[in-house]
Amino acid sequence: MYTHALPTFSIVTPSYNQAAFLEQTLESIHNQRGVNVEHIVMDGGSTDGSVEIITAREKQIAYWQSASDGGQAQALRDGFARATGDILGWLNSDDYYLSPTVLQETAAVFAQHPDVDIVTSDVVLVSETGEPLLMDMVLRPDHFRMRYCMAMPQQSTFWRRSAYEAVGGINPAFAHCMDFDLFQRLSEGRSIKRIPMVAAAFRIHQSGKTTVQADVQLNEAGQLQHRYGQGVGHWFAIKAVTMLVRLESTVAEIGALLSGRSLPTLFNARLEPMRGYIKRKHHLVF
Repeated sequence: MYTHALPTFSIVTPSYNQAAFLEQTLESIHNQRGVNVEHIVMDGGSTDGSVEIITAREKQIAYWQSASDGGQAQALRDGFARATGDILGWLNSDDYYLSPTVLQETAAVFAQHPDVDIVTSDVVLVSETGEPLLMDMVLRPDHFRMRYCMAMPQQSTFWRRSAYEAVGGINPAFAHCMDFDLFQRLSEGRSIKRIPMVAAAFRIHQSGKTTVQADVQLNEAGQLQHRYGQGVGHWFAIKAVTMLVRLESTVAEIGALLSGRSLPTLFNARLEPMRGYIKRKHHLVF
C-alpha cells in the first residue's frame, strides 16, 4: 500500500499514419490502473484510418486533434502545453507500455521521493510484429552520461511538469533527437531514479522515423554530443562515456538475471555486436 498521494500523469501521443500500430498504443495507455491519466493525442493529419481509431476511443482521451503540424517535435510541444498532470511523458503511436501498472509503479517512486524529478525504466526494442529484439538498460542514468550519449530510453522516462516548464520544454528545432535534447536539459542539476523493470516497447520497423531518417538522427545526435565541448579531448570523452554506458548496461542485464527478473531477450541494444546482428537479421537501419 502506498502511503503517499500518487501524482497525476499527462501522456502525449504524437501520431501520423501509424494506424497499423496505433490501437495497441492507445490501449496500453488507457489500460493503466491505479493512477489518473490525462491522454493527449496530436495527430498530424493522418489519412490511413488513424482518425477512426482515435475517435473510437475519444471518451478516454482528454484532447485530440488531427491537422497538419510542424512535425513531431512541434506536436509534442503543443501537446505538453495543454497538459495539466503532475508528471509528463510521451508515447509514440507505434510504441506501447508492457504492463497496466507501469504508470502506477512510476507514480509511487515520484510520491515516495519528492526530490526526484525524473524516473526512468528499461525498454525492449521489438520488431514490426512485436518480436523482442534488443534490451535497452541503462544502469546509472544521470546528467554526466547524458552529456555524451542518450542515456535514458524515451518510452519509459517520465518527469515532473515543473521541471519541464523550468527548462523551456521541447525544442521544435530537432526533427528526431528532441528527446536527447530535452533529457540533457532536464537532467542538469536534477535527481534521476531508475526502476529496474521493463516498462515499454520501442517498435523498430521500416517506416519508422528511426529507420527512414537515420541520417538526420546521426546529425542531430552529433550536435548534442558536442553541446558541452569540442575538439579531440571531447571526442575521446564521448567515446569513453559511451563505453562506460555500454559496460553498465551489461552489468544491469547481469544484475537482472541474478535477481530472477525475466527479460524479453538477452540481446543488448548497447553492445554493437548484438545490435549489428539484429540489424542484419531483420534488415533494419537504426
